[in-house]
Amino acid sequence: MSRFPKIFGAILLVLGLLGVLTTHLAGSALIVSLGVRAIEAIRIFGFAVAGVGALTCLLGFVPNVKRLIANSSLQKRLDGVKAEQRKTFDEYAKDSLNPARTRERLLDLKTNNSQLSRLVDDCLTQMNRMDKLQERYDTLLQANDAIYLQDTVAVINDAEKRLCRNIRNIINCCILVEDGSSSFSEFDHQIINQSLSQNETELKNVDTLIHYAVSYINNYQQNGVTDMSELKAWLEVMRKSTEVKQHEAL
Repeated sequence: MSRFPKIFGAILLVLGLLGVLTTHLAGSALIVSLGVRAIEAIRIFGFAVAGVGALTCLLGFVPNVKRLIANSSLQKRLDGVKAEQRKTFDEYAKDSLNPARTRERLLDLKTNNSQLSRLVDDCLTQMNRMDKLQERYDTLLQANDAIYLQDTVAVINDAEKRLCRNIRNIINCCILVEDGSSSFSEFDHQIINQSLSQNETELKNVDTLIHYAVSYINNYQQNGVTDMSELKAWLEVMRKSTEVKQHEAL
């Protein structure tokens, strides 16, 4: 269907140009036979037909031009997406323990391979739980002006970094299947399950730390008790747990 305007327009253009050319080359016998006005009318009609033909041809090429423009725009968008993905990858590679960078990289993996959606969502859920625990703890400290527990914030932040480190292990496994051309090996599944399990431990440890902090704050404010032995004991448990994990990683 799209070829018809081009063919029809080309025919009109040729006929019109032939009419104009005929009047231009017309001999005196033809001019005498048809008359000057008739020759001029044919010339004008030829120009008109040629013009209609040229316009029809152009209209026939409009869909092609639109398609080229659309393809060019699509390619630019694809190039822009690839550039953004490359930027995300580079930024994450430089700072893989940064929660914001980790989230961006996870979403990038999900975009490239929908089969990773469930795994990515599991990782993001763990990160969201850590965020909520941090928000609650910050609220607790601010509500009670508990600047004396400010040092424990660093312990929770370290737990978040370990969570990101475990997710980095998962992301490394995802890189192998990011394009969807292959699937996780049994060894990959072991790494993924172990990393998710360790993150669950980190989350439980932080939650327990917050409960010990609540207990200490209440005793301090209500009874004037300044004994931090239970809280410090749990901090020591978390510290030793971290040392064991780092040793196992080596």
